[in-house]
Order: sequence, then structure tokens, then C-alpha cells
Amino acid sequence: MKFSKTLIDGLFIIELSPFNDLRGQLFKPFNSFQFAQNAPQEINVEIKEVWFTKSKINVIRAMHLQVGALACEKIVSVIKGKVLDVILDIREGSSTYGKVFEIELSESIPQALYIPIGCAHGYKVLQDESIVLYMSTQNHSGKDDVGIYYKSFGYNWNIENPIISEKDKNLPDFGNYKYKKETE
Repeated sequence: MKFSKTLIDGLFIIELSPFNDLRGQLFKPFNSFQFAQNAPQEINVEIKEVWFTKSKINVIRAMHLQVGALACEKIVSVIKGKVLDVILDIREGSSTYGKVFEIELSESIPQALYIPIGCAHGYKVLQDESIVLYMSTQNHSGKDDVGIYYKSFGYNWNIENPIISEKDKNLPDFGNYKYKKETE
């Protein structure tokens, strides 16, 4: 397990080490011992919830995060298919505020992303039936689950008619969003 910095403060690419034998491969997107041994000092996670999404090609799931007292860090990886993963730093005062990072995540390259609190996350599905695995440091809280409208921060998704949920179509624009660390 190797951590590589990205252009966004606190966002890391995690290179995983699969085990290969005559049966195929074994991947461990998270191992608490290896994580603690290899992660930068500022990262100390306790995973509380794990889920996955299965999506059709041309779906955009974006740009989500959890805020308030249940704000959380996430580790995201692709276990089937391929996605274009996009991260937006919405932490006012951050040296990388407003910056966007993109990376193609796929089942063929054993990688994960560590996403810090205060960064919105989304992706465009590049292969049908892609499965994205999420691990989170907090349980989901509907009232603290927020997001940014996917077209509102200058990123070119290179798609004309994406499949998007009604919820995601109605998220606030980046320019109108005020990130709060704690709920009021």
C-alpha cells in the first residue's frame, strides 16, 4: 500500500498491492494495519460504514459529501468496470479551494482514493455495470448529506446527456454553496 499526494491538500491516491496466483487476484482496498503503517501522519481513519453502487454507463453521480458533526472521510475504489472520478475542494481557506482533481479508476488498476473531509466527490461511469466501493469514517446521515451541482464549478464532464438523479439535478451551484464544518 503506497500513498501518493495529489494537487488537492489531503487527497491521496492509494496504490494497492494485489495478490496473484493461478486462481486470479485478491485485492484488499483496506487493511487497518497496512493503512496505519503506510498512511501519512495526518490520516487516521476508523471505518464505520461500507457500501457500493452499481451504475449504468453515462451515469454521473456527483458531487457529494457529508457535513456537520458527521462529516466524514472516504476511501473509494472500483471493483468492477471503470469510472472517471472527480474531486472538488470546497474548504474555504484551503490552499487548494476550488481546485478539481480527476482520475480514472478501474478494476484493472488496483487503486483507491482517500478523500478528506470538505471535498465533494463524484464520478462519470465509463463502463456499463461499474461497481464503486465506498468506505466511510461515519455512518450515512441524510440530513448531513449535501452536494454541489455537477455543472457549476467549471469542470468539463465531456458528456451531452448524462443519466443523473433528480436529487443531483437540484443541488446548489458551487458559487452559492457555503461549506460548514459543523451543523448550526
